[in-house]
Amino acid sequence: MNRRETLAALGALALAGCAGTPAREAPEVDAETAKLLEQVVGVDMHSHAAGAISRRAPTYDLAARMRLGRMTAVCLQHSADAPVLKQMPDGSVVVVRAPAPGELWRYNQNRLAWFDRLVADQKLRRALAPGDLQAAHRDRAPAIVQTIEGCQFMDGRLERIAEVRRRGVRHLQLVHYMPSDLGDNQTEPAAHGGLTPLGGEAIAECNRLGIVVDVAHGTLLMVEGAARASRTPLILSHTNLAVGAPSPFSRLISVEHGRLVASTGGVVGIWASPSQRTLSKYVDNVARAAHALGVDHVGFGTDNSGFGHSEAVWADYADFPLIVRELRRAGFSPAEVGQLCGGNYARVFDLSVAGVG
Repeated sequence: MNRRETLAALGALALAGCAGTPAREAPEVDAETAKLLEQVVGVDMHSHAAGAISRRAPTYDLAARMRLGRMTAVCLQHSADAPVLKQMPDGSVVVVRAPAPGELWRYNQNRLAWFDRLVADQKLRRALAPGDLQAAHRDRAPAIVQTIEGCQFMDGRLERIAEVRRRGVRHLQLVHYMPSDLGDNQTEPAAHGGLTPLGGEAIAECNRLGIVVDVAHGTLLMVEGAARASRTPLILSHTNLAVGAPSPFSRLISVEHGRLVASTGGVVGIWASPSQRTLSKYVDNVARAAHALGVDHVGFGTDNSGFGHSEAVWADYADFPLIVRELRRAGFSPAEVGQLCGGNYARVFDLSVAGVG
């Protein structure tokens, strides 16, 4: 996947967004899958579902779809740099201008208010503290881990991390498509040689406050710096393993890149790009990553509604039972299915949101 293909497929930020998901029942499943659904915590580590990325109003009842599929939680997010990005006629996305002073902070405040309304209207829980994901599963109460993709809202001000935490955010992705003063991203020429000093300070603040550190979109050198800086495991929420070396400016990662995240105790989320076409092929990629990085270090990061006008291959959380069934068919034990479905993320979430003082 080259730079243009990556931007076209993955960088569109769903500026138009997908209309929604079909109103249908959850698929029928066998007794073993039904039993596993009672046991596993299901988490999508990266999602823009139901219009979270940019829509003025939710496009469908996210909580209902999660409840139908017995999905526990979704790391739901908007993109901090969306106002300065533009989708081009060829499908690519480019940064078209510098933001006006304070523009991205105001935009992010508006999106945080959108999340407040979503939680209230759809009766979603927010996962805020250790044990909240497990409690949401026990209570069959759909939850979100509120997330922001990219820290451009900071404008260099570390105190804004505490402000978004006060608003419910517990998971922050450091960089996105817009060049960042925190470090280099994969789809632009490197300007910083990895993580910047400010990026290190941002990680320390996340560690102190109790926020998951997400290094998706970061270069290998940036992730190396983050691994040294963070006192909690890293999340790389959405990507896929390249076959061979990744091409320049690709959003795919090498096995080395993935193993670096794993070395921190962290987790790599596998995205559900439309090119995978079927849920079984998506699970094949999850399995390939698990065999390369270890079953303790892989999970789901679908990028639901993040593929522009194309839907993710797993676009409806009511289909979670099919994912569980396919993992068993791929040869994973019930315990391993639990890890891949969300147990790995829940472990990192609990360690991270406890804070390290």
